[in-house]
Amino acid sequence: MESIQSERQSKLGAAQRRTEEIYTCLRNRICLLHYPPGTKLSEQRLAQEFKVSRTPIRRALHRLEIEHLAERRQGVQTIVTSFDFDSVRDVYVIRMILAENIDSLSPAPRWWERVDHLRRIRQDSEQLFNHHDVTKVGTLHLELQEALAGVIENDRAREIMMQLYFQIARIWLAMLTKMDWNEEIAAFIREIDSSIEAMEHRDIRALGLIRRNAISMNIERMKNTLTAG
Repeated sequence: MESIQSERQSKLGAAQRRTEEIYTCLRNRICLLHYPPGTKLSEQRLAQEFKVSRTPIRRALHRLEIEHLAERRQGVQTIVTSFDFDSVRDVYVIRMILAENIDSLSPAPRWWERVDHLRRIRQDSEQLFNHHDVTKVGTLHLELQEALAGVIENDRAREIMMQLYFQIARIWLAMLTKMDWNEEIAAFIREIDSSIEAMEHRDIRALGLIRRNAISMNIERMKNTLTAG
């Protein structure tokens, strides 16, 4: 089954696909903390890296600005934005509302068949106990978000859900090394297991509530970590 990203790219022309690929790569680097806050995103260097003109780079950077992952300073330099928990508190609230109402957002035909993707994610997650690989955790977390967003057919709703996720993905990853690593991995696997069970029962209402509760508990654990720190 195609991912959300590949589905979108299949509808684009060659030039648009290339811009989309560049945007996705830069976005993932930001969300996985390969580009930490304050990193300068040079159009020239990126154009050389991706072997393209500056035009697709400029378009990709503009999308990152729209999604609050980068900002243009003094009209000439694009910088990866900083982030903190308090500044995106409302984003978490909106994500919970959307998750809880996923059954009202046009479930995709045979949406439950994405369960095989979740099983693969779960299998890979088992290897994370006592193995502090932040990039791997972030990659699997992103895969789970895409798989769960993919259960709905409403393109606009899926896009909004993922944009909101990208705005907050870095926060949890940045705090992860200060939290109880194995408990965070266990919580992640519990969410996957519950989601698999809901899919096996073809209960999309339950699936949405599981996602909503997982987001809520994640917020509480991060709050506790900030308070303890």
